[in-house]
Amino acid sequence: MFKRTNRVAISAVAIMGFGFLAACNNAKDLAGPPVLNGSWASSDGVYVAELLNGQFRAVANDTGNVISEGSYIALAENRIKLSWVGRITGNSNEAECLKPNDNQLDCVDLSGNKFSLRRSL
Repeated sequence: MFKRTNRVAISAVAIMGFGFLAACNNAKDLAGPPVLNGSWASSDGVYVAELLNGQFRAVANDTGNVISEGSYIALAENRIKLSWVGRITGNSNEAECLKPNDNQLDCVDLSGNKFSLRRSL
């Protein structure tokens, strides 16, 4: 009886452990999706955002200067959250973006300003 109870307990712990590992892998996938890595041009033509493994920086097209730096995280497969600090103003901001396809992000920042990023090919 004791041995059977032990086996059941060990099996239950093993199943919970595998479930925990699966949850960790899913969280890791959302943290920095490789599908976003690359260059994304702003729809107004002012800057290009370079995204790489959860980090990004925006570079002005006219001067080549970095104008903001920050991070991103996937909230869902088609929802991305950007957080950044402007190099010129020092102000921080955030935006939530929808990804209607693999080459476009449609975003709204905390002030309600809308902008789009399109993958540069």
